[in-house]
Amino acid sequence: MSSEADLKTVGPGRLSSGSRFAQYADIAEWILLAALLVMFAARGFLPAWRTLNTDFPNYYLAASLHRRGIPLDRVYEWIWFQRQKDYLGIEQPLVGFVPNPPMGAMPILPLSLLSPLAAKRAWLVLNLGFLLLALGLLNRVTKLGWCRIALISLLCIAPLRANFLFGQYYVLVLLLICAAYYCSCLNHRLTSGLLLSAAASIKLFPALFLILFIWRRDWRSAAGLILGTAASAAVSIAVFGSEVHRIFLIEVLPRALRGELVGPYSLQWNSFTALWHHLFLFEPELNPSPLFNSPVLYAVAQAITGVGLLFGFLWATRDESAKAGKALEWSAFVVLLLLSSSMPASYHYCILIFTAVIAVNELLKPTDKRQVLAFLLLFTIACAPMPGRIGELLLPRLVGTLALYVLLLRNLASGKGSRIGTRWVAFAALVTVALAISNLRPLKNRAEDFRRRVSNASIGYSASNPVAMRSGVVFTEMMREKYAAMALQNNQVRALPFSDDVLSVGGCKHGPVGYFEDVTRQSSIMQLPLEPPNAIPEYVAEGEQPKVSPNGRWLAFVREEHGKTTVWMSETKSPSATRVIIHGAPRILDVNATSEGDLIAAVGSVRGAQLIIVRRSTGVVEPLTGIAGPARYPSISEDGKRLAFSRRISGSWQLVVRELVTGIEQQLTHTACNATLPSWEDAHTLLYATDCGRGLGLTALARVHLQN
Repeated sequence: MSSEADLKTVGPGRLSSGSRFAQYADIAEWILLAALLVMFAARGFLPAWRTLNTDFPNYYLAASLHRRGIPLDRVYEWIWFQRQKDYLGIEQPLVGFVPNPPMGAMPILPLSLLSPLAAKRAWLVLNLGFLLLALGLLNRVTKLGWCRIALISLLCIAPLRANFLFGQYYVLVLLLICAAYYCSCLNHRLTSGLLLSAAASIKLFPALFLILFIWRRDWRSAAGLILGTAASAAVSIAVFGSEVHRIFLIEVLPRALRGELVGPYSLQWNSFTALWHHLFLFEPELNPSPLFNSPVLYAVAQAITGVGLLFGFLWATRDESAKAGKALEWSAFVVLLLLSSSMPASYHYCILIFTAVIAVNELLKPTDKRQVLAFLLLFTIACAPMPGRIGELLLPRLVGTLALYVLLLRNLASGKGSRIGTRWVAFAALVTVALAISNLRPLKNRAEDFRRRVSNASIGYSASNPVAMRSGVVFTEMMREKYAAMALQNNQVRALPFSDDVLSVGGCKHGPVGYFEDVTRQSSIMQLPLEPPNAIPEYVAEGEQPKVSPNGRWLAFVREEHGKTTVWMSETKSPSATRVIIHGAPRILDVNATSEGDLIAAVGSVRGAQLIIVRRSTGVVEPLTGIAGPARYPSISEDGKRLAFSRRISGSWQLVVRELVTGIEQQLTHTACNATLPSWEDAHTLLYATDCGRGLGLTALARVHLQN
C-alpha cells in the first residue's frame, strides 16, 4: 500500500456481482447496517443529546475553570473539583479529573463558552464528523467499500454508544490513528508520527507507537512522534501552567500506570491488571477475599503478562523484510495497546474499529475466509454489551481481545517458522525479572494501614475528612448521587440530614456540635448537633473548610472573594461574629485552629506547599521553621505540643507528627499511596484518610496510635 491510487474501493455487493447469493448478502448487509444505525441512534446518540452524563462534565469543568482564570493545580483533588462543579451549577452528581492529562481539557476549551449541555451537543456533532472522517480514511486504504466499513464499525456498538453517551474522546483518537496510518501508507511518515502525538496529548497510550517505530527502524515516524509530543507538552504547559503538569507526572501518572484508580479490583474493567489485583491483592473493603493474598504473585503475573504480550508482537514481526505486513502490524499493535491498558473502559474499544477494518481487508486476501468469520466473531464479542455479572465471570472483552491478538500474531508469524531462539528467551526472562522487581517496589508496606482501618465507616466510594466528636466520628462520604455527611456512632453509620453536597467537616472531641460545608452555588457553614438524631442544620456563615480548635472554642473557615482567599475566625459561642485573619495572600490551601485561637495554614502552590502560623492577636504571619515540605493538612493537638500533617515524599503524601518544641518527627505511614486530612481523636490517636490499596484519592478512614 504505497500510494492512494493503489487502493481503489469496491462498492458493496460487487465481489461476486453475478450471483443471487451475493444479492441476498447485499440486502442482508444493508438491513443489518440499518438496524445497527437505529440502535446506535436510539440508545446512544439521542440519550447523549438529552443528558449531560459523565465523563464530559469532567473535561468541561476543567476547561471552564481555566477560562475563568482559576489555576488547575488542584484539579486532581476530588473534593476541590466537586466544589468547583457545584459553584458552576453543573448538573452532574459526581465529577473527577483523575487520571486525564492536563491537555485533556484542551479540546473542550473553545466549547466552554457554552452552557454544559449545549457544549456537549456541539461535541456530539463534532464526534459524528470525526467518525465519518475516520471511516472515509479507512475507505481509502482498504477495498471493502463504505457499506462493509460502516457495518464493521457499528458492530462496535457498545463502545461507540458509551463514547457518545459519556462525551468521551475515543472517536477523535480513532480518527487520529486512522489519519496516521493513512499518512504512513502514503510514505508521509513524519506527519504520521505528528498525528499520533496529537492523540497521545489527550490520551497517553498512542505514545507507545514509538515502540513500533523503533522496532521497525522507522526513524522519521519516531521523530514526528517525539517532536509532536514535545510540542504538545510545551503548548499544554504554556496554556495550563507547569504546576498541574508536575502534579500529574509525580502523583497521578505512577498510580494510573499501576491501575490504582477507580475500582482497581473490579473485573468489569476486563484488564489483566484488574484481574491480577482481584486474584492476588487483599484490601479490607474492596477485595477482602482474593484467591491468594500475595504481592509477589501479583508482581510476577503482571510482569509475565506485559512481557508476554510485547515479546509476542516483537517475535511475530521479527522479519524486517516483511513490508506487506504493515497493515496487520498496525492492527495488532492497537490491540496490544488495549491489552496493556490498566483500566480500559468500554469506550476505549472504539479504536478497535481501526484494527477490525484493516485486518478484515487483509484477511480477505487469502482464499480461506474462515479466518475472517472468526475475526469478526471475536471482534463482536470484544465489543458487545454484557450484563455486569456475566462480564465479571466471563471477562468477554479481555478474552475476545486476547483471542483477536493471537489470531493477528499468528497471521503475522505465518511462514516465519515457530522456533524461538535462546536469545529471545533469555532477554524476555531478564526483562520479566526486572519488571517483577519494579512492580514489587510500590507494594512495600502495602498492608501497613489495613489493620488501622475504622471498621464499618465506609459505605460509599470514598470516606474522608474524619473528625472525632463527643458522641462519635463525623466524616464525608462520596455516594452515587452526592457527597454526604455521615456519623459513626456505636459502631453504626448514619447519614446526617443534608440534601446538598457536604465537602468538609469541623468539630472537636469536647463539642457536641459539628460544622459542615454545605455546597450549592456557594459554600455555607452549617452547624448540627449529633444529638438528638432529628436535629436540623442551622446556617452559620458563608465559607469553606470549617475547622474547630481542639478545645472547641474557635471556628475557622475559608472564603473565596473575587478570586482571592480569605480566612475568617469566630468563637463557637457566637459563630456569626467573625473576623478576617488572612486577606488575599498568600494562597491558602488548608487551615487549622489552635486552642489559643491562632491559625495554622498550608500556603503556596500544591506542588510546594509550606506551613505557616498566623497569630490571632496581631495578625503576624510566621513560617513554621524546620518543617521540610511540601507539607499540607495541618492538625494541632489539644495541648499545642504536637502537629500532625502530610508531607509529600517520592510522589505520595505521608502522615507525619512533629514535636513543636524539640523538632522530633515521627513518620507514621511509609507506603506508595496517600495519607491525608489527619485529625486528633485524643492525645495519642489520629484519624486520617488513606487511599492505600484503593483508587487515587478515593480514601477510607483509618486510626493510628502514636508511640509515646
